Amino acid sequence: MKTQEQLTKSFAASDDMVKKFWDMWMVGLGSVTWTQEQMEAMGKKYLEQRQLARDESKKVIEDMLKQVQTNQSQSQKIVQEAVGTLFATVETPFSTFYEDFLKKMQELSKAE
Repeated sequence: MKTQEQLTKSFAASDDMVKKFWDMWMVGLGSVTWTQEQMEAMGKKYLEQRQLARDESKKVIEDMLKQVQTNQSQSQKIVQEAVGTLFATVETPFSTFYEDFLKKMQELSKAE
């Protein structure tokens, strides 16, 4: 009967060992799954942040281009006024050339 008892204890111990091994395996799989979920979440957040940064930089560039166009237009007006004032006070044969030039510039500006 002792042999039967030892055999029963051996089977119980091996059954317990298999259960513990299975539990460890499940914990390991759970850890791998959690890690994968965290990596996916981080990747998604990174892509969202990149998209936001891209949108913001696009907006900044568009604003800068508008400002450059405004500054260029204002500079052109200032130069035209300065040259116009200069030639208005001085009567030279070049004055008619300048007036024709201004008319052409205004026509080209309207054509844009």
